Amino acid sequence: MVTDWLKRLFTFKPAPATLPVQPGLYHVMQETEGTFTRLHLRVENDGSGMLVANAMAAARLSPSGVVIAKGLMEGWPQDRILQTLKASFSGATEATMRADIETVSALIEQIKTPGDTYPVFNLEDVAISPYGAQLIAPLEASLPLAEPEIVAPLLDRLWEIGIPHVTFLAPDGFQTDSLIRAVERAEDLGMIAGVRSRASNLNDEGLLADLRQAGVDHITFLYAANNPEMHDAICGSGDYAAAQAVLAWLEENQISAIAEIPLVQTTLDVLHETVDTLIEEGADNFVFVAFATTDPAVASTDGVFHSEGMAQVAATVEDIANMAQARFIWDPPVERDPVTPLAEQVRSGPRCSGDVAVRVEPNGTIIPPRGPYASAGNVLTDSWESIWGDDVFRTYRERVTAPTRCEVCPGLAICAADCPRDRNGWAQVA
Repeated sequence: MVTDWLKRLFTFKPAPATLPVQPGLYHVMQETEGTFTRLHLRVENDGSGMLVANAMAAARLSPSGVVIAKGLMEGWPQDRILQTLKASFSGATEATMRADIETVSALIEQIKTPGDTYPVFNLEDVAISPYGAQLIAPLEASLPLAEPEIVAPLLDRLWEIGIPHVTFLAPDGFQTDSLIRAVERAEDLGMIAGVRSRASNLNDEGLLADLRQAGVDHITFLYAANNPEMHDAICGSGDYAAAQAVLAWLEENQISAIAEIPLVQTTLDVLHETVDTLIEEGADNFVFVAFATTDPAVASTDGVFHSEGMAQVAATVEDIANMAQARFIWDPPVERDPVTPLAEQVRSGPRCSGDVAVRVEPNGTIIPPRGPYASAGNVLTDSWESIWGDDVFRTYRERVTAPTRCEVCPGLAICAADCPRDRNGWAQVA
């Protein structure tokens, strides 16, 4: 099932003219008893779709489910939805169609109040759908923060392409006004908006309150270890205390907190305690980023993982997360750059947020999640068709669709897209 879904992952295919709902991104805001719900419906080229509520819960939909969901989002009466289904699909009775309408209606109500939050699209979560998906575009873009006049046209273009989710990568010393305006712009468009930075950069209640007011949906911050000295050695002096304060504020204000845990030998040694501590403090969304190398000398000197040991590392990490019942995703392993101090590389973070995301540079250059840091084109100047069909994405697609599970590490989530031992599947430094 995973392989079947991945075969369709980064493939551009023109949409059939006969689809009842044309591919694209549909967004509505609904109010019920003073509570607002944001619904995003992403319709793919084969007519299937994904429905996202409040950037927190997602559900896959069949083509008929897409028709029903769009009708319900737009307030159609049931008879109108029923007539559209009859005109578009055959082989089902009217009673079945009415039951399907009730089912999708109940599903929408369910994902409006999922009980907990998980704003990160997970490749494995999507892959378990019984419906393959010919994605029209990635589900998320990671965008390094820039000045508002640079960010605005990029966001407009990403929304036009059909990418519903953007995460702003905020470096040390970023301009707070630029970040707030970027989140506001994304919110105005209807996008899901996240922020990724060190906690030290975010530990200001005024800034956090402004981001909440701007409409931020989730905040990702580094959390290397539950040991203050170990954490600060990687993330910077005083960052552990800042992480504790930011997490507490996010929990109090009901904004999704995502702990990005960089995996090197020292942090792996205390990972069990780190995960337990975070869960006790209210965080249960995790991103794991492993730093690896093919050079034994670099592995020994820097304390990162050698390629041959990556399968065991992944097994250990997933065992810990599963025992703690934590929700997690893997970002592609990051190749260690021996020219850059390890702490600096960790603070810079992964290239983008997983395998259903892409990186978009401020100049519009678009980079795939894995492999060499190579451009597939420019979102501001190139057609999406040419970018989606570029050799860079073709090479990426060929790797993630190739069989990667083996007797060494059967069943590991990290293996869904590529073998963690193979450098070609890492986010390479060059």
